[in-house]
Amino acid sequence: MYKKKAFALGLVLALVAIFAAACGGADKEKVISLGTTSSGSYTNDYFGVTIKFPSEWETQDMETMNQLSEAGAELIAGDDEEMKESLDLSQAKTLNLLMASKYPMDSAQPNPSIIVVGEKVSLLQGVKDGQDYLEASQELMAQAGLPYDFKEIETKDIGGKKFHLMEATISEGDLSLSQVYYSTIIDGYAFNMITTYVDEETKSQVEDIIDSVTFK
Repeated sequence: MYKKKAFALGLVLALVAIFAAACGGADKEKVISLGTTSSGSYTNDYFGVTIKFPSEWETQDMETMNQLSEAGAELIAGDDEEMKESLDLSQAKTLNLLMASKYPMDSAQPNPSIIVVGEKVSLLQGVKDGQDYLEASQELMAQAGLPYDFKEIETKDIGGKKFHLMEATISEGDLSLSQVYYSTIIDGYAFNMITTYVDEETKSQVEDIIDSVTFK
């Protein structure tokens, strides 16, 4: 039961931590495409991206992703009303694009996953590239008291675009859950991908998904 909750919690925390970096007033921008998810692939013409994942993997609909974001925001903010307000504003600017996992979210099995989100950002918020975004995310996670261990932020070419990536691991007892946060700026949006794994086998599975990513 504990492992089941932990794997689900990992997905929730990933959703919240990545979109909480650019808290500020909600922009009244035109609605952009949320993309199309079909068996084993996700495509978004606005961001010009295609992502391949195993066709047997589970995907979540928009309503579920939004509910998870709200639940995660409550978990992180706790009784901190200022943080809660900031997270609420950030959610208003966030596009939940894709959540795919090998097993259902309530599975007790090691459950590799990928989450893709976009958030409207600006230079006025001090976010000019993926590194700025990830540093702000890391700061928020630390402020929330989440027991993550972080590695240094690195760069990686993905589908011809320069991404910054941050690896984070959270451990409790004999359970260790690792996440890699990838971020780049596309047309004023932080385009973010978050992979979750628990061992070398599941790490290889999510790395294969990242390797499949292409941009027009």
